[in-house]
Amino acid sequence: MPELPEVESFRLYMDSTSLNKTITGVEVQSSSVLAGVTKNALQKKLKGKKFLSTSGYGKYLFAETNNNEFLVMHFGMTGFLNYYKKRDEGGKYIRMQVNFKNGYHLAFDDRRKLGHIYFTDDLKKFIKKKRLGVDPVRENIGYSDFKKYLTGRRGTVKSVFMNQEIFAGIGNIYSDEILFHSKINPNTSFEKLKEKDLKTLFRKMKDILRLAIDKDAEWGELPENFLLHYRKPGKDCPLCSGTIERSTIGGRSSYYCNKHQRLVK
Repeated sequence: MPELPEVESFRLYMDSTSLNKTITGVEVQSSSVLAGVTKNALQKKLKGKKFLSTSGYGKYLFAETNNNEFLVMHFGMTGFLNYYKKRDEGGKYIRMQVNFKNGYHLAFDDRRKLGHIYFTDDLKKFIKKKRLGVDPVRENIGYSDFKKYLTGRRGTVKSVFMNQEIFAGIGNIYSDEILFHSKINPNTSFEKLKEKDLKTLFRKMKDILRLAIDKDAEWGELPENFLLHYRKPGKDCPLCSGTIERSTIGGRSSYYCNKHQRLVK
C-alpha cells in the first residue's frame, strides 16, 4: 500500500508533469473509485480548469485547481499515477484519467480498485471528517507532541503506529521498518514502553520516513539493512544473526527479527 513516502513521490511526480495545464475533460472507467462525487460532477468541476499546486497529508494527495477546489486521491493498496500521451502507454488498470489540452493524460491506475477519488473545497474539513491524526513529516512534530499524541494509547505498538487517527501516513511497511530499527518487537504492548523506547521510536520514525522521501520511495535505493528487503519468514536479519519471523497483528502481516527486536515487558 502506498504510504506517506510513496504519496509524497506521487505528489512530486504530479508537480513535474501536470501543473498549469488546461484540462479538457475527465474519463472515469470505474465509478467505484469515486467517493462523494459523481462522474458528471467531477467532469464539471475540472473541465476548463488547471491544477495550480499539490499538497499531501498522510496517505492522501491533494491537487488544487484555479477555482480554489481540490481533487483528492487515496491510492488504496495498488494505486499510482501515470502521465502519458499515447493510449498504448496507459496502464492496464486505469480507473480515472484527466485529459489535458496538450494531448497528455494523467491516469489514476489502481489494479485492485481499493483507491478513492474525492473532491472538496475545504481541506481542513476533509481531514477532520476522515479523522486523520497528525502527519508526522509534513507537520514536523517534535518529541513533546509525539509523546502527547501517544498518551493513554493501548494495544500493540504495531497497531498504535498503524492507527491513522494517531499518525496519518504510516502503514504496514513503515511501521515494521520503524520498529525493526528501534529494536522493539511489534507484539509489545504499547503501555509497557519506557521513555527511552519512545525517544528511540520518535527518532527512527523521523529518520526512516525522511530517508524514504529523499529516495523518492524507491525501495531499491534504500539501504541494504532495511527490513523491506527481507520481508519473508526465515530470511537472515541484516542487522544481527537473528532470523526474520512473521505474525499477524491487527489483521496485517508483521515482520520482525526474532533476536534483536525485544518484547518489552
